[in-house]
Amino acid sequence: MNLKFRAKDYKSDDSFESAEYEYFGNETEGWEIKRNGQPYLHLGPGYIPLKTISCGVCSTDIDRRFLPFPLPQIIGHEVLAEGLGENQGKQFVVEINDTYEARGDQNPDQFCKEGIPTHSPERRVLGIDRLPGGFGPYILAPVHAAISLEGVSPKAAVLMEPFAAAVQAILASPPKSGDHVAVLGPRRLGSLILAALASYRKTNNSDFRITAITRHDHLVTLSKSMGADEVVDLRKTDINNLKGQFDIVYDTTSTTSGFESALQIAKREVHLKTTNGQVMAGIAHLTELVVDELSILPYSDANALFHWKKENRKNQTVFVFAGVSEVIKENLKKQFTVFEGSSSDAENILNSEKFSNRLPRFDLVVVSNPEELSLSIRPNSNHENSLVRPRGAILVDTTKGNQWTEETKLVSKFFAEGKEIHSSRCGDFHMAISLLRENPEITKALETNLISHRFPSDQLELAYATAKDPSSVKVVVDFN
Repeated sequence: MNLKFRAKDYKSDDSFESAEYEYFGNETEGWEIKRNGQPYLHLGPGYIPLKTISCGVCSTDIDRRFLPFPLPQIIGHEVLAEGLGENQGKQFVVEINDTYEARGDQNPDQFCKEGIPTHSPERRVLGIDRLPGGFGPYILAPVHAAISLEGVSPKAAVLMEPFAAAVQAILASPPKSGDHVAVLGPRRLGSLILAALASYRKTNNSDFRITAITRHDHLVTLSKSMGADEVVDLRKTDINNLKGQFDIVYDTTSTTSGFESALQIAKREVHLKTTNGQVMAGIAHLTELVVDELSILPYSDANALFHWKKENRKNQTVFVFAGVSEVIKENLKKQFTVFEGSSSDAENILNSEKFSNRLPRFDLVVVSNPEELSLSIRPNSNHENSLVRPRGAILVDTTKGNQWTEETKLVSKFFAEGKEIHSSRCGDFHMAISLLRENPEITKALETNLISHRFPSDQLELAYATAKDPSSVKVVVDFN
């Protein structure tokens, strides 16, 4: 098959330019992608061509220039598409991770064997990392990432990727009975998290309270429609009056000020769902923290046993930075295989025979200051590998408060009070589709309330600019 078309690439200066693309190949032999007549990307077997119907504009798209992936690129990853060839007439939503598992490759890497295929360093990401995205008329999707849309309306389907991500946040940080939780920034993803919280509460017959926190009239109304029990308007309520009031704060603001507010008003936990690729509260690589779905916890014996709730593995290997107290080091050595030193020492260990035939990451990393925290997430500017395994934890030695700077005092105080930061990224489309099928009122709420603007594909720049405006909620680009 040969597909030739023009699309608008996103550039590092936050602008778009037209480019000519050509996809030629097939599912069994692989594909070659050319851009303006030059080789752009080679894909092996396991991809099917789809024709884009519509694609939503996400906060990640708006902040794409800050992410550590090459540009220019056709961006867009919230895709509703229709099949070509033997799939003609079928509609699909598309999971964004291009992995061994998604392609049906029979030779998976260690990340697939560990049950975390979407965290493999070899993966590409639709519309984010190399694989051309949904703001073009055609995409190439890994065969198992194209999910049939039977039973869900197309109006709700374009929201499937962010809704699945919202459900993932609730599964990673589930409220307890009696909790009071808050969604900070209930706009695009935040509104979906409100819907996910409301459906989770209904399904589990729980009794936690849901508060939305915003400063925009249209989001006050929207939040109530999407499941919030109450809404706090920050134009009328000082954020300082909310300190320590909410057991869990789901921060979807993608701003430094929003993250700092979340740290102040959380009683137990901040769930960081989206970031802007920049340093926040003096901590670097928080975007990468979300990409790897890592947690940052104060050191304790209980937190040394941390793993995601659906995992049944046990922590075995721990890396401890040199500045961590000797008491913690000795305590860890009673339970785990402990390595210590600098970030370069850690990388050398992970590349040594000690980690051959196993996941090249530590189960836990323990730090004593903000520099070590940042290095745990991304120790080397030459690659995107963390020291700690995806969905693992970085533990903070809170006895070393004197090693934290004035800029990071807020974070230091947060951990010293025993509070935690968790994060999550993509969700399970099958679970999200099932949830929408079982809860038609949620589907109706999504269809009715979330899509504020629609633009034809030849007005992509206007759609993108509109999505930046706080008055918009979800902007969708249509190709039909």
